[in-house]
Amino acid sequence: MSETTFPVPTWIRKELFDKVLRENVTGFKKIEHFKLCPALAPGENYATVMLKVHIDCLLQTGKVEKMTFMLKVPHDTEVYRNHLIKWNMFAKESGMYKEIVPAFEKLYRHKGLEVHFGAKAYDLPVTEEYIFLEDLTRRGFRNVQRQNCLDLEHCHGALKKLAQFHAASAVWVEQHGQFAKLYCGLPSMEGMSLMKPILISGLEHILKALKHLNKSDAYSTELQHFGEHIEEALLQENEKHNNDFFVLNHGDFWANNIMFQYNELGELKETYFVDYQLPAYGSPAQDLLYFIVSSAHLDLKVKRFDELICFYYENLIQHLEILDYKKPLPCLRDLHQMIIKGSIWGVIAMLVTMAAALCETTSEASMDNLSHDSPESQKFKEQLYTNKRFLQHVDAVLPWLFNRGAFDI
Repeated sequence: MSETTFPVPTWIRKELFDKVLRENVTGFKKIEHFKLCPALAPGENYATVMLKVHIDCLLQTGKVEKMTFMLKVPHDTEVYRNHLIKWNMFAKESGMYKEIVPAFEKLYRHKGLEVHFGAKAYDLPVTEEYIFLEDLTRRGFRNVQRQNCLDLEHCHGALKKLAQFHAASAVWVEQHGQFAKLYCGLPSMEGMSLMKPILISGLEHILKALKHLNKSDAYSTELQHFGEHIEEALLQENEKHNNDFFVLNHGDFWANNIMFQYNELGELKETYFVDYQLPAYGSPAQDLLYFIVSSAHLDLKVKRFDELICFYYENLIQHLEILDYKKPLPCLRDLHQMIIKGSIWGVIAMLVTMAAALCETTSEASMDNLSHDSPESQKFKEQLYTNKRFLQHVDAVLPWLFNRGAFDI
């Protein structure tokens, strides 16, 4: 293995990849060269470590074929060991890639429609936590730069694919019954232990940021009250009712977890999702608010919010009908009521994900600094919540959320 300047798990050896290569590279003979490098810059992925695996394959013909794959492994940090490991993210994501997502794709295939949601996953002969995937960049997929947010074309691509995903999940439950508990979201205690301090810290920094906008007096009382009752608000959102229209949410649906492919003219051709590590069965409001607030362009996320929701809704109904969904179809008013009821997902997106999406790349971006209160953490949070880009977005999003009753408890 080539030398690297970052920690590499000791269990990763080139021999682990032989079987995958024999099954996927025609005429594979042996691995001639192998190295790992970080796949993402700091701030592009908080919960796990994403590595790019570079392999030079010697073929039976004597030629060398260069291959790349993506390998996700846990962070060796206090936050992962004390909190994230309890979330079973690797078991969830492995099951999503190998069982749930293929089952959704099969539903469409049975109706004569080819719909795909993400990369192919492979097995390695190890017991450690990992996710090993095809490298979608080899097929021309790429992310939009998160700080720029997504324009209307890319929002439409993401929302159409999300509607297809949600529709398939609703039909799957109708045919097979409830998803396994693993895919139904975080238990309240496990989620609360990490998320509550992050959200409280975010609220505190939002209040400080409002001074830059001369708006602290307008919202400070309500935000402080919301912070004092945030655990209650999160628990209320977890309540399920038998007559609600529920779907399997991606659970972390923001710009960095969506990849786009283009045709020769540069037009959007295909949309795939990555990071299926936090699936959550519940209201579609979770994915919709989280995505639009965190990742849509500033001119879209508030001014054209209802238009984006309508676009998603039309695609949802179309694909529920394609898949022969038997239950009563939700109406657009139902969806808007779900979104009002699930407004906390917009608050969470603003406090955490929108801030992360709009922040410049920095080596201080990490889950440790997001969740702790050290001097290094405070320095990072100052970058998150006081940069010009974030202030522009919060100036639009906060009043919108407030006027929709998102902070009412």
